[in-house]
Amino acid sequence: MRIIGQILLWTGFLGGAFCAVLRTGLPEGSASESDWAIIPWAWYVVSVAVGAAGVVLLRLANSGDKQSEEATEVEYATIQSNLSRVSIVVERLCEMPLGNPGAVVSAIDNECVAPLADFANARQALVKRFGMNVYAEVMTEFASAERFLNRAWSAAADGYVDEVSSCLHRAKSHLGETREIMSAAENQLPDS
Repeated sequence: MRIIGQILLWTGFLGGAFCAVLRTGLPEGSASESDWAIIPWAWYVVSVAVGAAGVVLLRLANSGDKQSEEATEVEYATIQSNLSRVSIVVERLCEMPLGNPGAVVSAIDNECVAPLADFANARQALVKRFGMNVYAEVMTEFASAERFLNRAWSAAADGYVDEVSSCLHRAKSHLGETREIMSAAENQLPDS
């Protein structure tokens, strides 16, 4: 929409300028007495209308950018809060005795599945905010954490307590890396 707006704006501007100077090269005396009479007003009005349409499209594009920025901030806040929620649950699971693997299955099902899904659904905010490199680093660590949580769930469901502990600690490590990458990227933003 921005490109079309620019094209219309400049087409209207150049068309209006062309209309204003169209007959200035006529031999003296061939124009009527008024300089205003030599302007082709119909074409001039069309040019102004085209330029005005371009301005309207550019303003709409700018307001869309502001809404997009606001949506990105909301999505990024979703990412941060869900990462924090999952990290707290995983840390709690790492500290608790693993005599009851069913508690791990329940905790992952009830407290981690939704935040993990919400994080993944809002991940485009990372691209918009930090670029593809940071996005790739964050998602690599996040996906690893999610994979180890899934393995911990499976091991807990099957009763392999040692495997549960190992997977939970590895998930905790990857979640910590995810937070560190995001924090470092946040500190490198120009307005920080």
